Amino acid sequence: MHRLARRRPSQDPRDSVHHLGQRLEAAGRNMMQTRQAGFRPRSARARRVVFITVLLATAIAAGFAMAQTANSNAGLYGGQDGLFDAILATPNEKTPVLQDNMFATAPGLEQTARSPQFTLNILAPAMFNSNAQFLTSGGSQALEGSPLVRLGWASQLFNSPIRASAAASLETERFTDAPGAAIDYFRTSARLQYINLGNDQDYSPFLSYVPRMDFDPTFARNFATRQDLNLGIDKRFNFDAGLNLVPAGPNTSSETVWSFGLSAGGQRRFRSPAPQSYALLFGPSASYVISEQWNASLSVPITRRWFDTINGVDQRNLTIEPTGIVEYVIPSGWLGGADTARMAGNPAIDFFVGAERNWSNVSGAAYTQWRIGLVLKTGWRF
Repeated sequence: MHRLARRRPSQDPRDSVHHLGQRLEAAGRNMMQTRQAGFRPRSARARRVVFITVLLATAIAAGFAMAQTANSNAGLYGGQDGLFDAILATPNEKTPVLQDNMFATAPGLEQTARSPQFTLNILAPAMFNSNAQFLTSGGSQALEGSPLVRLGWASQLFNSPIRASAAASLETERFTDAPGAAIDYFRTSARLQYINLGNDQDYSPFLSYVPRMDFDPTFARNFATRQDLNLGIDKRFNFDAGLNLVPAGPNTSSETVWSFGLSAGGQRRFRSPAPQSYALLFGPSASYVISEQWNASLSVPITRRWFDTINGVDQRNLTIEPTGIVEYVIPSGWLGGADTARMAGNPAIDFFVGAERNWSNVSGAAYTQWRIGLVLKTGWRF
C-alpha cells in the first residue's frame, strides 16, 4: 500500500487535477466558440450526446472546485461506501454495475460472470450534508459534491462456482461551507464469492479484501491507510408482482418485482495510524420495480465495531445508516435510441435520503449526519 502512495516530485497529483480542470475549461470555451460561429449538431442524437458529455464533465469537475483541506475525523469515520453501494444496488437492469456490493439485492450479485467483463461506473452526487465533520455537535451544514469513478472486473474462476471480482475507485468529497472537511479516497477491492450456478437466490458466501487510502485534497498527502478483510454471506428472496416467490433459476431478474436481501459477516480492519478494529456487519435491503423507468429501494446497514485498546481506552461503536432511494432511468428515446443511450452510460437519476447515526462509549465520538440529494448514475460494460 505504501508503494501506491509514492510519486516523483515532478508528478504531484494536484498538477494532474489542475491540468484536467484547464482542459475541461478549454473544451468548454471551444464548444461555445464553435456554437457562436454557427455550428449546430447534425441531429437531435448528436445534441443529446453533447449534452450528456458536458453534464458528466461538469459534475466531475465541480467536485474538485470546492474546499481544500481534509479532516482527520472524516478520515476515521468517513467515506460514502454505504451510500454508493446503495445507489449501485438499485434494481436497474439497464445501467451496468459491478457484481460486488455490500447489499444482497444488488443486480447480478449472486449470478455468474461466464466471460470476463469490465464495468465502469461514474456517479455525480449533489447533496445537502447536515454534519460534514462527523462532530457530536456544531458540525457544518453544507452542500456537498462527491463524484465517484469506479472501474471493476468480474469473471468465473476456472469454470468453477467461484466468481472473482476486483475494482478500483476514486472518490473526492468537497463542501461549499465546511472548512477542513474536504477529503479524497482511493479504494481498491478483491472478492471471491460462491455462486450457485442454477439458483441466484441461494446462500452465497464471500471473502473480500478492501484497502483504502485517505488523502488531503487533491490526492496530496496520504494521511491514513486502512485494509479491511471481510468474510460474509449473502441471501436474497425474489418475488413477483403478486408477492409469490420466484422459482429458482440462474437469472430470475426479469420475473422479479420485489426483492429482499440479507448480508452478514465479520471484518478485521488494519489501519495506519491506529486504532485497528473488529466489526460485525449486518445489511438488510429491499427493492421494488415500479415500472421500466421507476424503481425504489431501502437499505439499512448496521455495524458493531470494537476498536483495539489505545492508551487504556476501549472504544465501542454502533453505527446505523438507513438510505432510501427512488430512481428514474432516463428513457433511451430521450437520448436518441438504444445505441446512443449505451454510449452515454444508460444514465439514471437517483433521489435519495440517508442518515448515519453512530453511538459510542467514547465522549465526542458519537454523531448524527443527514444526507439528502440526487445522483447522476452512469455505467458501461465491455
